[in-house]
Amino acid sequence: MEKPVVFRSNNYTLVGILHLPLQGKPNKKFPGVILCHGFSGNKAESHFIFTRLARCLAKNGMVCFRFDFMGSGDSSGDFEHMTLQTEIQDAENALKYLVKQPFIDRSRIGILGLSMGAIPATAVSSKQQLKSLCLWSSVAFPQEIEKKILTRRMKKILAEKGNVYLTGSGLRIGQKFIESLHKIDPITLAKNIRGNVLVIHSKDDTVINVSHALAYYNAFHCLAKERKLVILEKGGHTFVMEETEKIVIQETIKFFRQTLFT
Repeated sequence: MEKPVVFRSNNYTLVGILHLPLQGKPNKKFPGVILCHGFSGNKAESHFIFTRLARCLAKNGMVCFRFDFMGSGDSSGDFEHMTLQTEIQDAENALKYLVKQPFIDRSRIGILGLSMGAIPATAVSSKQQLKSLCLWSSVAFPQEIEKKILTRRMKKILAEKGNVYLTGSGLRIGQKFIESLHKIDPITLAKNIRGNVLVIHSKDDTVINVSHALAYYNAFHCLAKERKLVILEKGGHTFVMEETEKIVIQETIKFFRQTLFT
């Protein structure tokens, strides 16, 4: 069962989809998993990999909640007003919405972040000490995003106008977003994680180097309960190869089943 929902985050209305394994089990409480999409992504993500994952999670007895951050997908707000702080707040409010549902077991919550979505996922997991955290193609050093997306000319425009158009993307970003990249340290947050973690990355990811995944994995050695690192030979940033996508979804389902059902 799939249910479109809306919830509030600060002054914005966010849109999400709940995937529910509720047929014939009206009084049962289920573990829940929240999905955080990446920069300029949405709740379905590239080639619908979030949609496919969510449906598989529901088939395996878990509620999955995928949603659009403020300014992305169907949620209200403008993308140029998005910052790492707003995305962390959105993820926190998604968690608040999920745990209020009568069919959710609040003690068995997991969260997954793709690419830049790894940052709000890690922040929420660290603050709330969620049971399980999974990271796909994760950004560990957000300051590198500025180097990837801004030319010298674009930096000048951004400084003068407070926002700049990203050629080829159809999107504008604001100065506050760039500033936020230097204010949040995901690795410090990762060192506070006490739950179970799974990190998945492809060697041929040309968007985010595999060194980001290794940095997270090393940070998780401080306090995390169980840690697993899966490095794939091929698949790119969003696991666009059929066999790679299959492996990623299978590993993720296995991880959440092992950690949220015990």
